[in-house]
Amino acid sequence: MLFLTLISLFGFILTIQTSDLQKYVDLIDLNNDGKLFKDEIFIFLNKFYEEIQHPISITSSSSMKIQENILYNIIKRYNRNSSANYLILSDLEYLFVNLYSLQNQKPTFLFNGLEPEQVHLSYTHDIYTEMYISFVTREKPSSNLRPIIKYCDKQCIAIGDTTTYNVDHWHYWIHFIYMKGLESGAEYNYKLGFIDSDNITIKHLFSNEKWTFKTMPPIAKQQKEIVYVYGDMGTIMPLGFEVMKSIIEDFNRNKNEQPNYVVHVGDIAYAGTGHEEEVQTIWDLFMNQIAPISSQIPYMTATGNHEKYYNYTSYKTRFFMPSKTNPTSFETGGNFFFSLETNFVQWIFLSTEHDYSNGTSQRIFLENTLQQYERKWQNKERPWLILVGHRPMYSSDQATDSGRLQQELEPLIIKYGVDLAVWGHMHCYERTTPVKYNNFTDRDHFSSDGKIYQHNATNFNQTSPIHLTIGTAGAWIHENWIPTPEWSQTRYQKYGFGKLYIHNATHLEFKSILSNRTASDEEDYFMIIRQF
Repeated sequence: MLFLTLISLFGFILTIQTSDLQKYVDLIDLNNDGKLFKDEIFIFLNKFYEEIQHPISITSSSSMKIQENILYNIIKRYNRNSSANYLILSDLEYLFVNLYSLQNQKPTFLFNGLEPEQVHLSYTHDIYTEMYISFVTREKPSSNLRPIIKYCDKQCIAIGDTTTYNVDHWHYWIHFIYMKGLESGAEYNYKLGFIDSDNITIKHLFSNEKWTFKTMPPIAKQQKEIVYVYGDMGTIMPLGFEVMKSIIEDFNRNKNEQPNYVVHVGDIAYAGTGHEEEVQTIWDLFMNQIAPISSQIPYMTATGNHEKYYNYTSYKTRFFMPSKTNPTSFETGGNFFFSLETNFVQWIFLSTEHDYSNGTSQRIFLENTLQQYERKWQNKERPWLILVGHRPMYSSDQATDSGRLQQELEPLIIKYGVDLAVWGHMHCYERTTPVKYNNFTDRDHFSSDGKIYQHNATNFNQTSPIHLTIGTAGAWIHENWIPTPEWSQTRYQKYGFGKLYIHNATHLEFKSILSNRTASDEEDYFMIIRQF
């Protein structure tokens, strides 16, 4: 019923205002005929997915074939008129209706006025009793109104603030709220709205039956920790939308394996044109695209090169990472570098787009965080140590620029025993063996099939990091491999995401999940087993 009702709304709502989807179509539609042909999509992708404006230099016939197949499949999969070889606006509208129907929600591109959209949760440094939430409205609330969240039956209300920014004539409004005093391991149903300046009179309150979030349970009550991991997503073109749909389906299908949070390793919306411009419509579409997930579990992000526009203004304003909401003394970079300690994982988020050389604020932050977890190892209480950044330290893609990372940071992650390093940037999947300084190491503890790394290290520097590049969440694929290095265990170029299972202090498991998997596709799997 909801699905049919939403379809009937299109003709009315979309005649009132130009929707974000219509603006998106206009970006691609070169001859303004309302039809998106393969050649137009190809030109759009070259412009919006690269750091240069001139067309992509294709170096192999296999790359060209991959791109042709992607475009063919996009039109075939999204087109509801099987006789046409193009897409139209209603095809894209249908995608959003279908996506939101998975959560019994109303597509937020149909919203108006003060109705909340682009709802986004994030952790603070207190994962047990705090949560940050932001949302967007298309109208500015009057000066006497402030955003609120009502999150329990006992009239629990938190009040926030409102901001915006001036890029590309963007005219929507971002509202953000800091929740404190929550109960650990609790599930909250919540509503968003606005309260009068007396902090008593609620002027607007919008609800959705599927708006919920959970705080992290105490370690004594947590059976395992599960995380979605991926990078380089983007929106409808080419397949970020498709991968997000797969994530939502996985979230709904596997109730006993729903992740606690998301880690997105940079290159988020791909709103930049590759030169100096950034189109806010694409940011809005992306934030609504992830909202069925980001409204339910915290969505944690690293900074990529495609967030750089206008001095990272959109990224800095739209996202609320712990280093922005309640920074430690070493987290001086806003959203750019921070730590996040959960029950089983010490995450370290770095910005590969900012200086990390010796003596910089980011380097000082990294060294201090690593030193802290050296002491925890000695006390047999250290969680898994996972490093997150955008550009990979190890990649066998021809276009990799990993050399400086190896020179500057690899000695540190080896010295302090980082277990896993997660990267994006290259639009491919690649997992290494245990590796140090370009050498396959610790062979005796790595299974012959490459699936298990089991060690009984008595000190942190006896282990070797495994590197995982997972830039497969939807951005344009046109990678070219060098001959397989000895340290490259598994690599492929197919769209999908990752799911990380931290079972306890000794067992960490990872699965790659492909969108639109065929019978011949193999998904990757590995496990790290450690005994202190």
